[in-house]
Amino acid sequence: MKAMLYLKDEEKPVSVLDDVQIIGLNDNHKNAPTRISYKSQRLNASKTMIELHRHDKMTVKLDDGRSGQVLLQHSSLDMEGNAVGVLLVLGELKD
Repeated sequence: MKAMLYLKDEEKPVSVLDDVQIIGLNDNHKNAPTRISYKSQRLNASKTMIELHRHDKMTVKLDDGRSGQVLLQHSSLDMEGNAVGVLLVLGELKD
């Protein structure tokens, strides 16, 4: 599944996430927040570096129509030069 990441009050995406997976924890951790892992060739699709907005709420919009508020929890590079990381979902993903 693909997704777009937006800063607050922005109409253009700051990141294009090529491969996202929603990570739900098991019954032992029901109160833990949902996380989204991502892989992207264009993490900084605009002139804005999202790493500098780590503590700012961003909006993620998934291809399946769901969206929600997220924080950048982790960001790194894999051996192929793709950006990989984790977004922390604040609240729930809504349709």
